[in-house]
This record gives sequence, structure tokens and C-alpha cells, in this order.
Amino acid sequence: MTFNRERFLLSLLGAIFAFQAAVFVFGIVTCTRLGGIKACPDIGDYYNNTFNVMIATTLALLTANKRDG
Repeated sequence: MTFNRERFLLSLLGAIFAFQAAVFVFGIVTCTRLGGIKACPDIGDYYNNTFNVMIATTLALLTANKRDG
């Protein structure tokens, strides 16, 4: 069985999105328990910055795979 790089990278991208959603839900629930948006005013910015690099890297690898192949 050969290693399918494109399929692996797409699976990795899907896992990143699933993990991103789980962390965001956890953050929202925790902030709600601590007092709402006043307790965590920058949660959206942290959420956005934390995962942009992971997604960009995976998409870059996927694009490089398409160009090479």
C-alpha cells in the first residue's frame, strides 16, 4: 500500500478544523461560566490567531503537493 500524501493532508486539515471547533466551544463555555464576554473579551482574536498558522501550513503543503505532482 502506497502513502497518499494528499489524502493525509486533507485528513490533517479536517482534524485541525474539528480540534479548532472543540477548543472554541470549550473557550466559550468557560468564559460563559466566568462571566460572559467581560471575562474573556479577546477570545475571538486568540481563537483566530492560534489556528491560522496550522491551517495555512497544511494548505501550503497541500498546494506544494499539487504543484510537484
